[in-house]
Amino acid sequence: MEYIVTAEQKTCGKRPGEVITEIDIQTAGGNVKLLLSLGKISVKEAPKVRKETKEEPQVQQEEPQAFVFNQVNNEGDK
Repeated sequence: MEYIVTAEQKTCGKRPGEVITEIDIQTAGGNVKLLLSLGKISVKEAPKVRKETKEEPQVQQEEPQAFVFNQVNNEGDK
């Protein structure tokens, strides 16, 4: 698991803002739970995964045609 150093000074050989792994902390003789509780490190957030939404195809509906009278001979047209 990865963590970010939030302490003002070096922690387990890493500067503030640098990423540190659980193995790095254990190799340096540190305790992950203790460093987390003291606020010296914080959990690096996993990248957020966006769900893909499938767009359903929209069916185009034909508009009903209106009956229109022809002004010249008063015959109906469609």
